[in-house]
Amino acid sequence: MQSLDIISINVWNTLISLLNLLLIYLIMKKFLFKRVQSVMAERKNQVDKLYTDANESRDSANEMKQEYERRLASARQEADALIKNATQTAQHRSDQIVAEANSQASHLKQKAEQEIVQQKQQMLQDVRSEISELAVDIASKVVEREINQKDYDGFVDEFIQNVGEKQ
Repeated sequence: MQSLDIISINVWNTLISLLNLLLIYLIMKKFLFKRVQSVMAERKNQVDKLYTDANESRDSANEMKQEYERRLASARQEADALIKNATQTAQHRSDQIVAEANSQASHLKQKAEQEIVQQKQQMLQDVRSEISELAVDIASKVVEREINQKDYDGFVDEFIQNVGEKQ
């Protein structure tokens, strides 16, 4: 029977153990569980606040990124517009300069052509005048004497020499 004592269950021991367990549970519940639960609730609130702050920061960063991208696109558009405007202004000014240069060149060409025509007319007048003088000289010499072939050749030679001297 001795072996049965080892395996047997003592009811009083079991009851006392259960009462001890219940008493420890109640003491722990009164002094420890409330504090642990409040610490856990506080920690949960802190974690929730961290997640909320992180989400807000991420949303704010996304908004700032989108604003930056909008501003960058706007700046690019403004830069493109400025470059286009500057190119158009430069092209317009270039066209004006070329037109002015063409106008001046045309004016100078007309002036030169007019001067050439005037000089040509003056030269023709001078040549006519010289020819008239020579014709008058020849005619007066012809009138002074009778012309034969020898005299005619002499007049022509003299005329050629006089033309060379007057020039």
